[in-house]
Amino acid sequence: MKPCARLWGALFLGAMAPCANANEIGLSFWRPGQLGSMAAVANAPGWSLPLVYVRLDVDATDAREPAPGTRLTTDAKGATNVLLFMPTYTFETRVLGARPAIGLGIGAGRSRSKINVTYTLPGGLSSSGSQSDARSGAADLYPNANLKWNDGAHNYLAYVSGVLPTGSYSASRLANVGENRRGVDLGAGYTYFNAQRRLEFSLVGGVTEYGRNPDKDFRSGRNAHLDWAASYLVTPYAHVGLVGYFHRQLAGDSGSGAYLGHDKSRINGIGPQAGSLFELGGLRYYVNAKIYHEWGARNRAEGWNFWLTLAALL
Repeated sequence: MKPCARLWGALFLGAMAPCANANEIGLSFWRPGQLGSMAAVANAPGWSLPLVYVRLDVDATDAREPAPGTRLTTDAKGATNVLLFMPTYTFETRVLGARPAIGLGIGAGRSRSKINVTYTLPGGLSSSGSQSDARSGAADLYPNANLKWNDGAHNYLAYVSGVLPTGSYSASRLANVGENRRGVDLGAGYTYFNAQRRLEFSLVGGVTEYGRNPDKDFRSGRNAHLDWAASYLVTPYAHVGLVGYFHRQLAGDSGSGAYLGHDKSRINGIGPQAGSLFELGGLRYYVNAKIYHEWGARNRAEGWNFWLTLAALL
């Protein structure tokens, strides 16, 4: 692989670090959009140290008729700020012709949640109430491993990532940083990268399986996601472009804690991105910023999210 391509492999380093839930109104440990440009390009062997900041801001509204002539309206809002450190090691020895890498995401965050409920009786009489909560604490642990193959301008990826429920969590709290449930995500991807043409395109798909939250008897249904990114290299070390995702729930939630029922959810996102490689103090760094606007939500929260990654390449 050309040296330039190895440098651009750093784009993927922070991508496998999922963010914590604001609450259980449709967010998942696999956050759509976390895989972006150069996702399948392998970085050089050795240590890389990505630092990832994620900001989520979502809301969801649900309206139902518990009895004829009545209406129950619920509006839930959530905001989460998470900072994750994800040391990643890429091995020199190849496996099945691919460059293997492993990493572990650790960090902390703060979540805020608010729910407004209005119950309307026949004749227009109504009663309403609200509850809000905020919490700061440690995030869960996010291990991951991947294999990456290179064939000229074509790059291929196979990965597995997961979540270990070690973060701050309490079933009595409306806002939590940890999820209190295990999860695993399996997927594969492709990146076309041509430095001479200054073009890049990445596509990554995966399926997420969740464990049960024992404190709430709640289990999210299986999910599928497709992340994409396209960028143009304005210089050999800087790029701009678009990113997006499609997220679909394949199976309904289950358990007595599935308060919103067993309906399947869906969401889409799209937005701009920019990134650059640079040197400082004798070390190489990569910085990337991207923001997603969500649309087409069904049975889940909708809003926007912002990702900022700074990776040191040792």
